[in-house]
Amino acid sequence: MLQRRLLAELRQTREGRGLSQQAVADAMDWSVSKLIRIEKGENKISVTDVQALLLHYDVRDDTRVADLVGIARAIRQSKSAWMEKYRGSFTEQFAKFLELETSAIRIRQSQLNVIPGLLQIPDYARALVKSYGNLDDVVERSVEIRMHRQSVLELDGPQIFIILDEAVLHRVVGSDDVLRRQLQRIKEIAALKHVTIKILPFSAGIHPAMKSSFSILEFSEGEEDFALLLEHPGRDELMTSGPELKEFLNYFFQLEDFALPAEETPKVIDRRLAELGGS
Repeated sequence: MLQRRLLAELRQTREGRGLSQQAVADAMDWSVSKLIRIEKGENKISVTDVQALLLHYDVRDDTRVADLVGIARAIRQSKSAWMEKYRGSFTEQFAKFLELETSAIRIRQSQLNVIPGLLQIPDYARALVKSYGNLDDVVERSVEIRMHRQSVLELDGPQIFIILDEAVLHRVVGSDDVLRRQLQRIKEIAALKHVTIKILPFSAGIHPAMKSSFSILEFSEGEEDFALLLEHPGRDELMTSGPELKEFLNYFFQLEDFALPAEETPKVIDRRLAELGGS
């Protein structure tokens, strides 16, 4: 993997020069936590940052510099190229959220109304977006965006925790057949080692997070480094600071307590599939 190679080279070069992370951070005018997150792969590193680090590490081999800078450019392009294609297809707030999502080490989502985009199959996504009255080209772009986002489901992706209100399992989007295939897909994703999907049953009653579906991105271990996306009718609200971040993180933890254990998720889905005439 290109990113692992780049980060290993940078870390080994720093250590070979006998430089501590604190010393490098001070010289670069960074927080030490930024350098730690970069070296652990928890933060994206820009081409400019790579060039600055190589200069500070006194790397004079032009071929090696060109190689590492080239890797940094390739990583950047591979992660953002698809977003550029669809730049006008989402709000500025959601565009920023998508950029942050690619560098998160942990994703937490609570969804009240529909299956979230990270779990949607194309036909479910298509029917959902079309129901909002969008033209066919907008619908297809929206479907493609959702499919691109699902790269975080790959094995080297972030830890993902999703809580689904039981209502989303019963809300038919598209057709019974579409919902049946969508639920089967959720079972497949729930079996992934880095993904945890819980169901919030109707019996849980009312709860603090009923006012909005939301997503929380976490960027580093042991630090309060989060982003929060609140979903409102017709708009998204992105926050990277403020008391709301802790508030909604606590909401999520409360929802985890209200939700059924993760091992119950396949059983709940199977019961719903039986109602739909599938298994």
